[in-house]
Amino acid sequence: MRIGDIDLLPLNDGACALPQDFYTGVDFATHPELLGADGLIHMPIGCFLLRHRDSTVLVDAGIGNLRVAWARGGELPEALRAAGVEPEDIEVVVCSHLHLDHIGWLAVDDEPFFPNATVRYGSADWGPFVTEREDTDWGRRIMEVLADAERLEPMDGDMVAVAPGLTARHTPGHTLGHYGLVVSSGDERAVLLGDAVECPLQLEEPDLAVLSDVDPALAARTRESMWRELEGTSTQMIGSHFPGLAFGRVLGGQGQRYFATA
Repeated sequence: MRIGDIDLLPLNDGACALPQDFYTGVDFATHPELLGADGLIHMPIGCFLLRHRDSTVLVDAGIGNLRVAWARGGELPEALRAAGVEPEDIEVVVCSHLHLDHIGWLAVDDEPFFPNATVRYGSADWGPFVTEREDTDWGRRIMEVLADAERLEPMDGDMVAVAPGLTARHTPGHTLGHYGLVVSSGDERAVLLGDAVECPLQLEEPDLAVLSDVDPALAARTRESMWRELEGTSTQMIGSHFPGLAFGRVLGGQGQRYFATA
């Protein structure tokens, strides 16, 4: 994807395989396409690389080299190399939120994996996902490594300038410190939704929620606000776990909204 003079590339760190109760308010008999042959919900673990002249930014950092029943990561470093990027080339990493599948590669062996990068994140996530977690929590340790290395720069408020052509927009609900990212250049725009939208079906099924939403009612209001803004525009959008990491647009018709892939 090219947005004006910004190159925007989705990268996959691996995949999750989650039980059906991860999605709430959905009839799987009506939507069997949401399930794999094993009856689980399969979704990619998406990250996004942005290159603008001399600026190289990574949005979200995958789940890391984790192999557990519900997720397998480890693919991000090779995906970056295939794009011609090494970890030391990344100048800024923006985490949409501090769930583990978005911060996993920030630190490896108690050292920052992106040695020259400043890490941006929503300050409202620090308490719930760092200071209030057990000392042995992996996500807490990752963020403490970055804090000790003085690599962290928290974000507060709305429409925070992050890098040329990249603005962080506060989209709370999935977590209280969740941010979406607006990529803009000239008259072209794309929105990286993070986990504010887990699945394109949430356009058509507004009651579809996920168990990991910290505040489901707030998450639903955030989604509705975004739909109103994006519907009928040329803005491309993508969520971190959209099938195939495919960009699309919000189309309206007959009182309903639909997702059209790019």
